[in-house]
Amino acid sequence: MARQDYLTPGTAVVPAPSKVRARDTWTRQGWFRLLVLVFLAELFVPFLIWPLGLPRMLLGVTEVAAALVVLVAFAYMLKEDRIPRAVLLIAGISLIWGMVSTFEGQSLAATAWGWWSLFKYPLLGLFAYLVQSWPSDFGRWFYRFCIGLLIFEVLMQLVLLAMGVQIGDDSLAGTFGHKGVIQFTMMVFFIVALALGHWLATYQWKSLVLVLALGMVGSTLNGTKFYLVAVGLMVIATLVLHMIRGGQFRQLFLYIVLIGIAGAIALPVYDSYLESRGKPSMAELLTAESIEGYLFTDGTNATDSTYNIGRGLAMTLAWQQIQRDWTTTLFGFGLGTRTQSTFLGIRGSVLEEDVYGVGTDTLATWLQEFGVVGVGLFLLFNAWAMLKLLRYARTADDPYRATLAYGLILFTFFWPVWMFYQKAWTAGFMMALYWVSFGYMFHVIYASQRRANRRAAARKER
Repeated sequence: MARQDYLTPGTAVVPAPSKVRARDTWTRQGWFRLLVLVFLAELFVPFLIWPLGLPRMLLGVTEVAAALVVLVAFAYMLKEDRIPRAVLLIAGISLIWGMVSTFEGQSLAATAWGWWSLFKYPLLGLFAYLVQSWPSDFGRWFYRFCIGLLIFEVLMQLVLLAMGVQIGDDSLAGTFGHKGVIQFTMMVFFIVALALGHWLATYQWKSLVLVLALGMVGSTLNGTKFYLVAVGLMVIATLVLHMIRGGQFRQLFLYIVLIGIAGAIALPVYDSYLESRGKPSMAELLTAESIEGYLFTDGTNATDSTYNIGRGLAMTLAWQQIQRDWTTTLFGFGLGTRTQSTFLGIRGSVLEEDVYGVGTDTLATWLQEFGVVGVGLFLLFNAWAMLKLLRYARTADDPYRATLAYGLILFTFFWPVWMFYQKAWTAGFMMALYWVSFGYMFHVIYASQRRANRRAAARKER
């Protein structure tokens, strides 16, 4: 399929004053202010704690903001007597894996905290899905907001650098506070996915180049070498999606050549930077020996003596632990059994007995909590969501809605990678961006389907 022609001759352009008035209308509505509260809390509370030094109890503000949005969502469902099918899915997961954790002898408080940690951000997506007054240009606004946000965060990195934070420090992460590199990196990956989605939707490359360059600068400052690997994987997936969509092969070949040239220029420059800081080059890092050492290390953290096990070892241990019996292999140890809250003093029942502590990635944790069935259910949900988004994107008449659809497809496809790489499900700001845009897109998709059904019914009546 060729690229969608979004701008056709004779299409009227909405005058700027009308756009401004429309934006003023929706930015004053309660749903928008609730979402702004969540985003501001996730974005700035970590910075208020470090480096500004306010007490850690402020982290509770992010939980309160999210809880307020969730309560409003459930109140709306009760008022309208409208229960989306996603709520039934959440209820089913809660019942099954809540019972499993109960059989493991876990306290109700630990199970409740595990439930909240799992569903807090997806429930933000449910809230976004229920909003009935999304503006027609929200896709464009959201995409530009994300690019502006990335510019702001890189500038904040430079501010922290001027304040004395060293290059390569995990705390050189913009407004995401002490050891906030994962929050920063996952936000960057999500925005890169949106920029690649924008290229798929429009073939416009300027914003993509800007995002890739900013991501490279930010990741270099905080020492995230995985950035190049992740971007490479997403670019490959983008080109494959372009072919599936029926893009022109000649044009695709040109982009492959350009990407190859850019990589041939960027890699030596990045290697020179690594060598100047006494770090191994990318070629050395990607050897079989280095990868094995990285994935299966079982050492301890020199600063606090906690275990710092590799991601491969974490997955191996998780798989070994759920081999206790076939029920545990299928369903894991239950909801919240590997979850903790240091602020509330809550630890899951399995986590309390584990010498390795909380682990290093979400995927190993989920394998222990939900077993093969739970992880498989998550992957099936992702596949269903990607198919729905792809069907919509191929026929969308708005380039920015298509941008969000393609961007969500790319990011969703790599959920196993993100979850294997780090504790991606706890990267609050990225999760808020992802699930709000996810809920918005499915609101658009189902609203379009309802309109099509009404038109079909009207034709039958005539």
